Amino acid sequence: MGQIAEKNSAPSPTAPGRRPAQKRGQTRVIALLDAADALLRDRDINDISLYDVAHAADVPPTSTYHFFPTKESVFLGLAERYLQTMHTALDEPIDHEALEHWHDLVALRYYRVVEYFNGSQNALKLFLGMALLSDVRRLDFEDIDNLAASTYKSMDRFFEMPYVRDPAFKFSITFAIYDGVWAASYAKHGRITPKHAKEGLRAALAYMSTFLPNTIALRAPESIARHATVESEPVAAAQPAPPAKSPAGRRRRATR
Repeated sequence: MGQIAEKNSAPSPTAPGRRPAQKRGQTRVIALLDAADALLRDRDINDISLYDVAHAADVPPTSTYHFFPTKESVFLGLAERYLQTMHTALDEPIDHEALEHWHDLVALRYYRVVEYFNGSQNALKLFLGMALLSDVRRLDFEDIDNLAASTYKSMDRFFEMPYVRDPAFKFSITFAIYDGVWAASYAKHGRITPKHAKEGLRAALAYMSTFLPNTIALRAPESIARHATVESEPVAAAQPAPPAKSPAGRRRRATR
């Protein structure tokens, strides 16, 4: 079958700085973020001041303070921009014919993020660099929590997912495994190497296998299409209800 769009909810963290309503203000905010992005290509975050950003954007410092009162708020805004772009790449349509095992879906989405980061040195600096700002780290954790909360439902669009207890927590641990391996790779090599990417996926799949069965039935293409058009619901509501306590000797469906 053809490509099937995956409608995940992109993160909507608290906006850094001020969101101007007037077009002139919006233009200046974009210019400041573009300037911070350009400066970050050749310099470390610690070597960039708010004045540097204002000067590079050709925006008066007084106006810059109005939109971004601190250097941290500028890079927080830039980090939010990168996360939005990453989610756009992550949510590209998925070819149903490419899926046989739930591992295939996990690997496809995993490598989309790896390719995104390796294609953007600034995104690597912001999210995996040693000079990681605390505000950016909090934004990253918030995004991970949002993504973890939607992962069960994302998988359920393609596979007939079993009941999983506390899926958001378990998938957040999965993403923490990714993050740890990627950060180690970036610290040593300045990118996510193929070897680190492979091992990060292996480690995550091994952990996921502790709460997901080896085989999960793939949905029919028409069922996937229906799932893709359903409005997002809370993860807890999206899961099958846990089975009632059964007589002795009868196995429970719960996998966690």
